[in-house]
Amino acid sequence: MSEAAEHLRAAEAAFRAGRGPEAEQALRAAMRAAPLEPAVQHMGGMGLLRLGRLPEALAPLASAAAEPGAPTAWIVAHGNAEAMAGHGAEAEAAFRRVLEREPANPVVLLNLGILLTGRGAFEEARQAIEASLAARPGHPTALLALGNVHDKAGDPFAAAAAWRQAVAAKPDFAEAHANLGGALATLGQAAEAEATLRQALALNPGLGLARQRLGELLLAAGRAAEAEAELKQVTARDPRAGGALNSLGLAQRAQGRLPDALVSFRSAIAAQPDLAEGHTNLALLLAWLGEAPAATQAAERAVALAPADDRPRIAAAVAAAARGDVPAAQAASREAVRLQPFTVVPSHGATEATVLVLQALGEGHFQPAPGGAKLPEGHNNASDHLDPARFARVHLYVDALEADPGVLDRLPPCDVIYNAITEPEGMKRGLELAAMAVARLGLPVINPPAEVPRVARDLAPELFAGIEGLVVPRTARVAAAPDTAAAVRAAMPAGGLAFPLISRPAGTHTGEGMLLLEKEEDLAQLPASTDLFLTEFIDYRDADGLYRKTRLLVIGGRVMPEHWATADHWNIHHRNSRAWMGAHPEDQARERDYLENFEKRIGLPRLVALGEMADRLGLDFFGVDAALLPDDRLLVFEANPSMRAMFAEAKEGFDYLLPNLGRISAAFCDLVLRRAGR
Repeated sequence: MSEAAEHLRAAEAAFRAGRGPEAEQALRAAMRAAPLEPAVQHMGGMGLLRLGRLPEALAPLASAAAEPGAPTAWIVAHGNAEAMAGHGAEAEAAFRRVLEREPANPVVLLNLGILLTGRGAFEEARQAIEASLAARPGHPTALLALGNVHDKAGDPFAAAAAWRQAVAAKPDFAEAHANLGGALATLGQAAEAEATLRQALALNPGLGLARQRLGELLLAAGRAAEAEAELKQVTARDPRAGGALNSLGLAQRAQGRLPDALVSFRSAIAAQPDLAEGHTNLALLLAWLGEAPAATQAAERAVALAPADDRPRIAAAVAAAARGDVPAAQAASREAVRLQPFTVVPSHGATEATVLVLQALGEGHFQPAPGGAKLPEGHNNASDHLDPARFARVHLYVDALEADPGVLDRLPPCDVIYNAITEPEGMKRGLELAAMAVARLGLPVINPPAEVPRVARDLAPELFAGIEGLVVPRTARVAAAPDTAAAVRAAMPAGGLAFPLISRPAGTHTGEGMLLLEKEEDLAQLPASTDLFLTEFIDYRDADGLYRKTRLLVIGGRVMPEHWATADHWNIHHRNSRAWMGAHPEDQARERDYLENFEKRIGLPRLVALGEMADRLGLDFFGVDAALLPDDRLLVFEANPSMRAMFAEAKEGFDYLLPNLGRISAAFCDLVLRRAGR
């Protein structure tokens, strides 16, 4: 023993002098000198732990702890080392051996609880940690662990309560502040969450988890630039932080910096190859950029990593859509909805109302979009007008009700329904399911699904007939036929139509697929076996030879302008109009003046006509695309709730649209509160 003791004393002196290699040499010499002495093996193993030699420390620690009369501290040390090495079974055996001797040992109960939490045995873990707290009431580390097990078990309320106690017990406990901030963010208490996370960082500026959570909170609040700044600090400290790199990519994507986002997503999965969320976001972005094979590969990896998660299935649908595989896109979309029939988006502040947003896949599928994925045509994005600091949202895919009507019983409490399904042609079954949901839930509803079929394009001339000040072009519906040209020829006399005509595929709203048929020969351009709408073409060029179109929104009876766009082509839409106006500042000035002086520019006769349209249509929220004719009449191109808000355009060089969009958002929020009885 004396030789071993000399080596141990030499090791301790080397430790104090900071000479690690010399300490290690002395420790190994001591253990060789006394291989059968448990105390020497224990001290040698602990010394190796101090040097970071975990694998080499396990054997001597196990040997010492295996002695029948081994002190409790030796057994605990061995259990902790096995837990550090990821050997859960060996660690648990050591902890339970101690508890046979000392059933109320608070340290071992806590360690066992932490171990069981990592293994997913949440109830056993909770019991062990609570027993530890019974022996040491208010112990901050045990309260932190209790919050962790509640959080892992999916109970953020109980987790937040435990972490509040940990903070109260130890106000400078940065990790507890960080965890509490994360829970508050999950619960939608954004202001308190931000303050709590900033307090964690004030206590420990290098606490990466707190800074990452702060960045993600800022991103969720729409503060993408601030989020990026915080997340970059995390990744600068730890370039292998996969979760932070993924969130950084989301912040960059939100700012339209897609190449930067692509680099961040790829860095995230390089750092953490099993990060399903990283593969998902990479697939979504690649699909939007048209890189279908790479998107498919990333989506397949995401699904393999998280087969029970809906987001990888959405990515698979978007990737399939990018490569033109419609059946695969539909199948993946349906599976995503089956896995997650509804999602809850908490408010970031005091919730004034919770809005149930109804949406549907119908016969469509998720499609690529700059923000990841979008629903098929037949929806609007009016719910984006809801102030996230004031409104919580629950998004329900009504398709899920086909197989599982009980989904409605599992929804959280809601105050009002907003039906975002807007297309009577392509979303017929979705509207029927939405109507069933409305009837079952008995909540006040905005845009009742049963009223949406009234917006069919071929019904507009009759619906709005006799309204003074309106010009509504004649429209006819032509059913799909093998010989589309023949079907159109037959439909024209019955509909009172003559050349020139506009043809549009039924159920579409983007302007794609529209054709101007000026003569008989043009019928050869029509697609076969496609349902079409034929509309009388009225040339609305102004004195400058340009085409100008306004979009008007009717929100709870209030008429508000969204834009007044200009283009040099009759098929005016956001792409060609914004391209034209980007090069013609005078047309931007014209639009700005129109928005700022709307009632004066549109005139009373047109406003009265729009009010009559709202009465006849019976919807709370819809849009009208029209041209302002010189004689104070309104040429109506379409009137329906499918109009989408122009948030993206406003952020792409047309920021003068933002104040008016803010007014539209405020009016929509007011409508929701009125309908909810608030």
